[in-house]
Amino acid sequence: MKNFKKTYLSLTLFAVFMFSFSYMLVPLYDIFCEITGLNGKTNQTKVLNIDENPAERYVKVKFTSTIANSAPFIFEPVDREMTVQIGKIYNTLYTLTNNSNSIKHATASPSVVPSEDAEYFKKIECFCFSQQEINGLETKELPLQFIIDDDLPLDTKTLILSYTMFNTTDQIGSN
Repeated sequence: MKNFKKTYLSLTLFAVFMFSFSYMLVPLYDIFCEITGLNGKTNQTKVLNIDENPAERYVKVKFTSTIANSAPFIFEPVDREMTVQIGKIYNTLYTLTNNSNSIKHATASPSVVPSEDAEYFKKIECFCFSQQEINGLETKELPLQFIIDDDLPLDTKTLILSYTMFNTTDQIGSN
């Protein structure tokens, strides 16, 4: 009976040891592979390219324009693209030409792409804040002053500011 207990205890301890050893094999194997570089497992830590000084970060801003409902306008940005520094104020212009012989009223509606980054594009002065009155065959320069917020996500490299110009002459005349 004494030999039976000794054998039982030895087999139980051996089973516990084997279970523990098999349980530890995966972490031990990962450590071994990390140290030696075997089996293609190398340091798998993600490296993030983080700008330490956001004031030295630049993004590209593209400017586009469209005209709604075949209005008698030519509407386009003076600068099609700018590389701007985050947190710095910039100025640019759009031009609006009235191709008709009569006075027209126009309103611009802005949008920013990607839309989830629109909140970081801050317009300080914009022709879109008010209605534009333009004489027949006149061309006007429409100012835009903007800043890109420091909190713009790091993965955003390009923003597109697009304006759609609407002829609102009929709405003004009916008031």
